[in-house]
Amino acid sequence: MNNDIRISITPQKGVFFTLLLLALGFILFLFLGIIVSALYTGNWDVSQHLAPNSGTTDGLTAIRIMQMFQTTGMFIFPALALAFIASRKPLNFLGFTEASTKHMLTATALMIILIPGINLIASLNADIPVPEWMHQLEQSAEALTKKLLITDSFGVFVLNLFMVGVLPAIGEELFFRSVLQKYFIKLTKSSAVGIVITSLIFSAIHMQFLGFIPRFLLGMVFGYLYLWSGSIKVPMLVHFVNNGLAVLVYYLVGSGVAPIDIEEIGEPSQTLYLGLGSLVFSGLLLWLIWKDRVTNRVQPAPTSEGL
Repeated sequence: MNNDIRISITPQKGVFFTLLLLALGFILFLFLGIIVSALYTGNWDVSQHLAPNSGTTDGLTAIRIMQMFQTTGMFIFPALALAFIASRKPLNFLGFTEASTKHMLTATALMIILIPGINLIASLNADIPVPEWMHQLEQSAEALTKKLLITDSFGVFVLNLFMVGVLPAIGEELFFRSVLQKYFIKLTKSSAVGIVITSLIFSAIHMQFLGFIPRFLLGMVFGYLYLWSGSIKVPMLVHFVNNGLAVLVYYLVGSGVAPIDIEEIGEPSQTLYLGLGSLVFSGLLLWLIWKDRVTNRVQPAPTSEGL
């Protein structure tokens, strides 16, 4: 018997409770976000915070506040709540074990090298025929992203780095890898199937259709990094590097330093061979991490505690 288990939760109930807590967190933190946004901007018109005007400074501030509360409510809150409910050692439940320096450095290099490959796949994904309304949604989302992230203010850059880099890296990895992936692996009795299902949900929940395939592949990378390294710190770091680099490049673009968006590096219109080469070398680095796990008998990520 595992004395760390507070409440035994079956994989089916684990998935159900995780999604239930996501819905609860979304509603709770939506209202908290509206209150904080209204207090900060001085505007108590609820509709202005649910659909703020991105063309104004207050509107962009409201969007940032709502985004940070949304990430916290949908991902961090459910993961922490379930961990404390299910285990007497919630940090162990969530995979906060000692991470190998070798794994951290290799995974960071992997993410940087993988960027042109991901951009190549994103470019090909964007060529898949989809309804016009999907294109319009994507264009609106892209325009809003640039309004939020392209800046020459260092203070706004730091805030964006926290909003887009730190919070999602922590929250999404806790929710998808530490919790959902664990339950799906146990439910399907297969690490590969569990990681695929989790990655599909990870990509779908972002609601960006033209980037579905590259985000799914990123989810697969994060999932295997967690499984093979045995520590949630590794995919968290890699997730932060991926998002943080995009925020940094937008800041450099806004400051007039960089003439190109990071999303264009590796596209066929730029350097096709760079994109293909990055996929090959990234695969090699993933293989090295897997080989190190086998050679040094690294303890894989937990898949049963609290079940």
